[in-house]
Amino acid sequence: MDWNQNINEMASGFKNAAILLNSLRAGIFEALGEEWKTSQEVAANCGLDPRATDVVIHALVAAGILKMDGDRFSTEPGARPFLLGDSPSTLKSILSHNLFMMRGWAHLDQVMQSGEPIRNQEQTKDQMRDFICGMENVSRVSSQEVAAKIDLGSAKRLLDLGGGPGTAAIIFAEANPGLEGVVYDLEGPIEIAGQQIAKAKLSHRLTTMAGDFHTDDIGAGFDVIYLANIIHMMDSEQTLALLRKCRNALVPGGQLLLKDFYLEDSKIEPAFGAQFSVNMLVNTRGGKTYTRSEVLALLGTAGFSDFEVVDVASQSQVIVCIAKSA
Repeated sequence: MDWNQNINEMASGFKNAAILLNSLRAGIFEALGEEWKTSQEVAANCGLDPRATDVVIHALVAAGILKMDGDRFSTEPGARPFLLGDSPSTLKSILSHNLFMMRGWAHLDQVMQSGEPIRNQEQTKDQMRDFICGMENVSRVSSQEVAAKIDLGSAKRLLDLGGGPGTAAIIFAEANPGLEGVVYDLEGPIEIAGQQIAKAKLSHRLTTMAGDFHTDDIGAGFDVIYLANIIHMMDSEQTLALLRKCRNALVPGGQLLLKDFYLEDSKIEPAFGAQFSVNMLVNTRGGKTYTRSEVLALLGTAGFSDFEVVDVASQSQVIVCIAKSA
């Protein structure tokens, strides 16, 4: 290994991230669309400084995101579906959320000294929407894979707990015509979920419920509960309490599908999980990437059995388990 190169690449990785994410936020890719434009035209369209825009656009060419022909620029065709907001493959919302997170990561040294998350970052309504719609961006493919790999059997009632924009519930309902469901989350996300459910023409089978699953009732009589990418935001005590609440909301023999980024017992593999745990350190009090062993122990304590681990997407696993009779 060339340690000099490796360390320098790691230390300077923020530069391309800052160029890409701030360009997305400034509207450069939307301004280009599928056309060729000069940097001056892009600057005028976005209300940006012409000189600054020209410098950044050339850096995007150097990074391989844009291509150049004389004084005109266009987005690489392979990159467009992920950068344009109206594309079915868009990553625009989750990338915008990454910009919000990057600003918090810059204060990691403070977090390491205090052990407390960064609290000076209050999300605006637009940033909250970026986060919730970003969950749709990242869960689209994984939810389809979960639906394909996990048989819900004769399940009739689903709870998508902490379901954000309702992506998983929509995909599960489309894959299982006899399934009805409830998407449960806070009021802001639930408003978005309702819009997405109506757009999918599934309002006759999917409903929404606003509440705080830490303190409020989540309903009962469900055959399946899907809990995805939630427990990494909580400490062990909160996680156990939520798993017990799920157990009580399920019919005996009902399934819990617990999806997250699980670490091996070494806590260094996969590397993505170790890195993601730092993100939870920066942004939550007590959250982390759990080891699979830790979660299996918590599930057993909460009253679940018959565990099966299913690989989904590139970084996640779903622990499928059964609610034991009281």
